[in-house]
Amino acid sequence: MKLTEIAAWWGASIATLLLFWDIYKWKRSGPIINVSASPNMELVSKIPDRLKDKTLIFVQVVNSGNIKTTLTHLVIFHYSSFFKKLIKKKNMQAIVVSALYTPLPYVLEPGELWQGGIFQNKELEKMSRNGYLYCGIIHASGKKPILRRLVVPIKNST
Repeated sequence: MKLTEIAAWWGASIATLLLFWDIYKWKRSGPIINVSASPNMELVSKIPDRLKDKTLIFVQVVNSGNIKTTLTHLVIFHYSSFFKKLIKKKNMQAIVVSALYTPLPYVLEPGELWQGGIFQNKELEKMSRNGYLYCGIIHASGKKPILRRLVVPIKNST
């Protein structure tokens, strides 16, 4: 093999690696939204009277990407069966109008955290046990909601 052939193969290999690296960077650019939802949360400390004895679903959203996005809606979806989830046939869908803590819409910068809450009621608890209940966020840079399954465990009365 001649030195020019080795140089040509070397150049082609580096160019191919750089192409894949650019594709990887392109796929990873933009907002990367992570959602978590915790049911059965109770408020403690100094809280307004209207929130005493209320149980909440606490929602956190983090942007771990490199571009800001606007959080527009906090949503809840319910599917009556796994098959219905597969075919995306919702049994119930709702927008949470007043997401406790930080109101929506909200501009979420890279590395920033948004927190919200949903009043947990018997109906949501029942939906969680009878099917698949999801809590999620809709943002301006996404085509579909970022959802997390919500399983509401039965509270112990101790």
